Amino acid sequence: MYKEIEMIPNQVYSILLEDWDEEITGVFVTEGKEWILLLDNQNDFILEGLRFVNKARLDEVLRDDDEKFKEKVFSKKYSDFSLPNSYNLNDTAKLLQQIKEENKLLHFDMEDEEEIIVGLIENIYDDKFELKALTSEAEWGENLISEFRELSTLAIDNDYLKSLNLLID
Repeated sequence: MYKEIEMIPNQVYSILLEDWDEEITGVFVTEGKEWILLLDNQNDFILEGLRFVNKARLDEVLRDDDEKFKEKVFSKKYSDFSLPNSYNLNDTAKLLQQIKEENKLLHFDMEDEEEIIVGLIENIYDDKFELKALTSEAEWGENLISEFRELSTLAIDNDYLKSLNLLID
């Protein structure tokens, strides 16, 4: 079970989620009642995009030597972190509405990290949302409905999504 620790903006943390083998690493931006916002560090020493982490799925938050070393690299490599604070992290429906209004492609992880879904949010309901799915070849697929409680993470503005966005009609 997750033991809450105080996370400090601009510091690097790794987050373990329930039923996941891989950790999520990034620079902590801020948190709300339901979500944590990170500048995403998917590999090596690259920060790209935003990652929203569902606090209901947290297992452990780490800040060990690896995270501290990455933080040193990031402080030299990225002289100025642009830290967005405009997302509603207290309410999943409002967060999804903001992403929908920005017309941003997103990808989200379901209950385990093996299942990633990419698309555009079409509609938001009380406890679920409808997504126009996008394939890995940037072709529109079927609309899917997902429940809020199934979400583990959401990602926007990363290189993968920006690249797919170049190819969609």
